Amino acid sequence: MYERTLWRQSVVRGSLCGSNSYTRSRLQAVRCSRRTAQRHATQAMLLHNGSSQATDPILHIGKTQFQDANFPMDDQGRTYHLGTKEGEVANRILSVGFTKRAMLLSEMLDPMENSSQLLEVESDRGFLTITGRLHGSPVSIVSTMMGMANMDFVIRECQAVVDGPLAIIRLGTCGALQPPARLGCFLVASEGSVCVRRDPDAFVAGSHLQPYQLTQPIRPDAALSSLLHEQCIAAVGSHKALQGLNATADSFYSSQGRVSASFDDRNEQLLTTLTQRYPNALSLEMETFHLLDLARCSGGKIKAAAVAIALAERYTNDFIAASEIEKLEKQAGLAALTTLTEYKLADNTQTAEALHANS
Repeated sequence: MYERTLWRQSVVRGSLCGSNSYTRSRLQAVRCSRRTAQRHATQAMLLHNGSSQATDPILHIGKTQFQDANFPMDDQGRTYHLGTKEGEVANRILSVGFTKRAMLLSEMLDPMENSSQLLEVESDRGFLTITGRLHGSPVSIVSTMMGMANMDFVIRECQAVVDGPLAIIRLGTCGALQPPARLGCFLVASEGSVCVRRDPDAFVAGSHLQPYQLTQPIRPDAALSSLLHEQCIAAVGSHKALQGLNATADSFYSSQGRVSASFDDRNEQLLTTLTQRYPNALSLEMETFHLLDLARCSGGKIKAAAVAIALAERYTNDFIAASEIEKLEKQAGLAALTTLTEYKLADNTQTAEALHANS
């Protein structure tokens, strides 16, 4: 592990970093998990002994020399965007949007065998991969950030450094398109996902093309999605854990029907068109379709499913209270992680011991 003073760590996780007096004063005020408390103890000991720098538990992958322009990897076998190598990613993967959510949910994991900490790798492009165990099974949580391009990085680069099949669940947030989807619902994409794409050629003068294209649905792995729905019901009840179709847009604004006088988006009727064509569409976000598309094209190696927490109702324009979000993230996160550990993968997945030995 590198030694590095990391202010982001102190803000997001309550860790002691460097000799900053404010950060030290916050130690007693932070409610920490067992794992975070262990980190604090180690870092506090270093500070007490006069060390000017605390040990950063995250492995930070910086600039390095890459080879093979077709699929860049460095001489350690680390991937270009995620910075992970063989032995650092499990066969069961939870994809979440941003780093804070990955850190929050990682508190549910135990360290790998013969280790006191989780394996955490952060690339210089901001992707964070955290690997540990839940119920004895190795699981990785990856911060995917936003959009289909980032999902492409995550799925392709995780697949490249993992032997055997993968089970991947996407946990995100979304807009609820229509009833019965409501604020705070867990919307499982059991009926698959369609893609909403803006067509730039439609905006050329004289064009007769439609400004937005809607694809055919791509379905998830049925068994994984069914198990995910069961776990969501156990978490929040059948009235809030709903199954339906997801729609994945290629942008947050125009392709999700957000109207603006500043741009010629021609999207005033987009959501109406979407729900009329697909009456079972419940959720709208920016990643699920590409996950399911890559799983479909993986030759059976990747089994994928997705769930999204409804933070907005597009049909009423309401937004959820910020104070409710963390609780929902924890509930949905535990449901997704439990699903991954209970899902039956082929026997050639890496064991916890083998994964630790390769790291």
